[in-house]
Amino acid sequence: MSAALWIIAICEIIRVAQNFLQIAITERDAASRGNVYSEIIQSLRQDDNEFVKRMLEEYERRENDGK
Repeated sequence: MSAALWIIAICEIIRVAQNFLQIAITERDAASRGNVYSEIIQSLRQDDNEFVKRMLEEYERRENDGK
């Protein structure tokens, strides 16, 4: 009986650690998600030509920075 209680306690500690990690990761990525949401909304406001032009300019800039 004592061994079963220890196993349950260890499992609960592991579950608490997993939940804490998930919350920490979610909090850390909150700013990134906010940036993504604002970019999506901004891209919806543009017409297709402006969007493609902006994406190509960004791609070229990243390619030039990588070299």
